[in-house]
Amino acid sequence: MSAEQTTNTAVKTEAATRTVTVSIYRFDPETDKKPYMKDYQVELEKVSGKMLLNVICYIKDELDDSLSFRRSCGEGVCGSDGININGKNGLACITQMTTLPDKIE
Repeated sequence: MSAEQTTNTAVKTEAATRTVTVSIYRFDPETDKKPYMKDYQVELEKVSGKMLLNVICYIKDELDDSLSFRRSCGEGVCGSDGININGKNGLACITQMTTLPDKIE
């Protein structure tokens, strides 16, 4: 196995077993007095796809169906999934999980 193949295998294994904490800004005017951050623990091996948008969809589908967000093309063209990612603006659909730390705010 070449050094490149070994590195690629190590990256895939790390991503497969990695757990991240995603902190999402939440507010329901009917039940909450003020907005708050809610943490979700996500095992990346359970997520289909490698982008932050895939993780957010997983949270909605599997962990909290009250979560809502906007998305459209999923390819970085429309900009509808623009969010603040650890203090920087970005598109969830083109932000790879391998570029993010274990705590995503």
